Amino acid sequence: MKTREPMVIHYVHDMERATHFYTNVFEAPVLFSSPGWTELDFGDIKLALHILGHDMGENPIPHAGLNFMVDNIEEMQARIESYGGELWELREPDDFVPVRVASVRDCEGNGFELRQQP
Repeated sequence: MKTREPMVIHYVHDMERATHFYTNVFEAPVLFSSPGWTELDFGDIKLALHILGHDMGENPIPHAGLNFMVDNIEEMQARIESYGGELWELREPDDFVPVRVASVRDCEGNGFELRQQP
């Protein structure tokens, strides 16, 4: 299964301030915006701004922000597990993040995320 649409995620405390920074400093157009999640177009890579706090109960996962779009999370989960990795959290779309997100670990314990359009 081929992955696509690489994305780097930066966790932020103030979405408006962070969006203002990236759109002005880098002239990166906004692709999607909400109070908890904003995607910016950096050409071949998207930069996603993810809000921290606001009682969302979420903190950065221990990874370097590696994130892949896939067609089917469950199919990728089976492949990941067959090679010694694991899926440890699956979140469904909500008002803040418009896609399904799976947090996974590779066979060495390195974390990354998979995204799937609902």
